Amino acid sequence: MFRLCTRAQARLATPCTASVTRSLHTKKPLYFSGSNRHARDHKIEPGTQKSITESAAADKKGSELIDTLGSNKSKPATVISSKGSGIGTAPGAKVFTVRPITSWIDKLASEHGSPTGQPSSSKDSAPKYQKRELVLKTMKDSYTEIILPFSTDKALLEEYINWGGTVRHGKIMEDLDALAGAISYKHTDDGKTDSSPLTIVTASVDRIDMLKPLGLSDLRLSGHVTYVGYSSMEVFMKMEEISAKDPKEKGDTILVARFTMVARDALTGKAAQVNPMLLQNDAEKKLFQMGEDHKARKKLAAESALTKRPPTQDERFLIHDLYLEYSKYDDPQLKQKKPDDVEWMADTKMSAIQIMQPQDRNIHNKIFGGYLMRLAYELAFCNASVFIKYRPTFLALDEISFRKPVPIGTFLALDSQIVFSEGGQHHSFQVMVKADVLDIKKGTRETTNTFWFTFKDPKETSGTPKVMPKTYAESMLYLEGKRRRMVGSQLSALNQKNLGL
Repeated sequence: MFRLCTRAQARLATPCTASVTRSLHTKKPLYFSGSNRHARDHKIEPGTQKSITESAAADKKGSELIDTLGSNKSKPATVISSKGSGIGTAPGAKVFTVRPITSWIDKLASEHGSPTGQPSSSKDSAPKYQKRELVLKTMKDSYTEIILPFSTDKALLEEYINWGGTVRHGKIMEDLDALAGAISYKHTDDGKTDSSPLTIVTASVDRIDMLKPLGLSDLRLSGHVTYVGYSSMEVFMKMEEISAKDPKEKGDTILVARFTMVARDALTGKAAQVNPMLLQNDAEKKLFQMGEDHKARKKLAAESALTKRPPTQDERFLIHDLYLEYSKYDDPQLKQKKPDDVEWMADTKMSAIQIMQPQDRNIHNKIFGGYLMRLAYELAFCNASVFIKYRPTFLALDEISFRKPVPIGTFLALDSQIVFSEGGQHHSFQVMVKADVLDIKKGTRETTNTFWFTFKDPKETSGTPKVMPKTYAESMLYLEGKRRRMVGSQLSALNQKNLGL
């Protein structure tokens, strides 16, 4: 088991290591997936498993071969959390982290020379890397968890607690992104220190579902890789309560999340093949199939997006009905007053601008994706609160794609808008947040992310406001929000059923 150390543990230099153990004994047939998903009878396709010698594949029995797969079997390892830094670890421990392990001032010195004017390093001293080898991995090999002991660590609690005495959702989103990155680096590790480095980035957040309200208790965040393609990995994670009486007792699942991570060669920038996966039983085969289904669903959704295809016939009828309704309020001759529970979409905007600082960078010296999620969530929460005149309940974060990295030192403009709310007894609604990087020299802005949040109005005794579009562009946002709400509800129910939650 691997544990992911929190910022407070890192600051206190608390060791957070665990030995790597592997138990692959099974009486059921084993199945290869990912780059070797068509292999059978424990034979590796030529040219795909360079780390397993031909003689080993030919001479050793299946069980003996399985015992030799994987990496770091005898060395401890440490995973660093979203705000982690160097901590005390056992000698020879391997660190899996999405946070930089060197200071920003050292990076500046390496780029521009030391304070004395002398270069801090030379190209001749650059390390020599060997070709990365593929290692067959299981789902268990990438399992990683974070323990957040709020009941005993008051310093940690101080970082996470909100005004009302519960845990900040935005901080959990940061930890989820950090955890997904650590899990991915762990899966792609080949056990060698001189292998060509990889850059792993968050390609998309496929879904985050809040299954029950987030209170104040000790929490366990855990996850592992459930699907691999050539260079992509799907990471499934969940957050559970930890029983105060018995920490080993399984608590309620509060949240489930799926992230898609992509690996690239850090030296060439090209797509890098990730380690293939060995499916050991029917449960793992089901998880892997869910990953393939999610990939197909995303492809279909992209093909039918409103930016590529016109609305369906039912959606066109809906747009016309909305037009007839808002025309009554917008026509001075009719003199029909807009109801108080109807809000023009144009009046639901809220914006913020942030300077991207190096304290929020990742290991690749770009702004950490989890930090962007937190900024977007907190703006969406503020906008939702103003919309319903009450603090909303967070339900889900729908699929988002990280189009471009956000450089350090840039200005990030966040624009939020309520894009879908049926009103009345329909208490859930959609909030969109668009993140743009501003180029102050060129006077341009480029969209890097678009976030879609689902909130619920907890005041079920009264009606929720209805949002009303007036232009065709706003109608497209309304339809997009409606699509995401409907598909998201169906997908959430299906995932919970398949996972037995």
